[in-house]
Amino acid sequence: MAAARGFLGRAGFAVLANLVLCAATPVAAPPIADWSNIETVLVTAKHPGPALWHVVRGQSEVWILPTVEPSPSDLKWDTSDVAHLLKGSKILLLPPRGQVGLIEGTWFVLTGLGTLELPQGTTLEASLPEALKDRFVAARVVLHEAADRYEKYLPAVAAVVLESDFWNANGLKFNNAQKTVERLATQALVPARTIALYSAMDVIHDVPKLSPAANLICLEDALNDIDVETVHAALAAKAWASGDLDGMKAHYSETRLDSCLQQSGAYTALRDKEISDVADAITSALDKPGKSFAIMPIGIWLRKGGVLERLQAAGLTISGG
Repeated sequence: MAAARGFLGRAGFAVLANLVLCAATPVAAPPIADWSNIETVLVTAKHPGPALWHVVRGQSEVWILPTVEPSPSDLKWDTSDVAHLLKGSKILLLPPRGQVGLIEGTWFVLTGLGTLELPQGTTLEASLPEALKDRFVAARVVLHEAADRYEKYLPAVAAVVLESDFWNANGLKFNNAQKTVERLATQALVPARTIALYSAMDVIHDVPKLSPAANLICLEDALNDIDVETVHAALAAKAWASGDLDGMKAHYSETRLDSCLQQSGAYTALRDKEISDVADAITSALDKPGKSFAIMPIGIWLRKGGVLERLQAAGLTISGG
């Protein structure tokens, strides 16, 4: 049993470390309830393709491509506008990403994985309220996953693993558009810079501190995400790819798992820091003449208190090109 616990723990640790910082990016109704200030600053593409935003100050400008995630791995989109705008750009700004230090991560794998698991002798499904258990079992059966894949995890960790399994089973990926833009930047000889690197360990250490009730909320959030993404994820991505704002309004939403993780003070602080760091990076790019390009998840761009609002509050001009 110890060996099994170790294997499951390592898998959960890797998935959790990846997901908590993909911010990622991360539901029954779209989270953007007020779009009134969005359409006025939307840049309509000259060719079919994703919507772009344009920030200007003096002789400096930054073009911004917000992305919808997760998206189908085979999603096709017209890259011609982005390729054109990258030519002559000073820099491609990439969103912050998470990492786990080698020594700290190894130490946690060896000594701390038990904190992400239920007490010995307790299994996930046996600990769940009947209605939530039924939903969870139905979801994993559709994914062709056995109970023992999740049985030792805290519900919040099982939520992360289950949603990741759903994405993998349905060909939904993160950072697809970003990878394409990075390739276009390389072709245009534009250097790319990740705005910030964050450690995932503070969030991982905080997860076991969630209350039993909060853990159940996280698992329910993941199941709600799966219900919604089954219907809307591909449609939201298709709308994004064609610059269809109405379609994005109808189908896009950040994951409820993001709301779940906001019960962690460490995650909330990191989420706020991400928004500040991205806004600061764009502002700094405007300090020197010339053109820059930035890409980020649409959630941190449009959400209340997000990057767009921060830039507007700083008095920057945001308009169509």
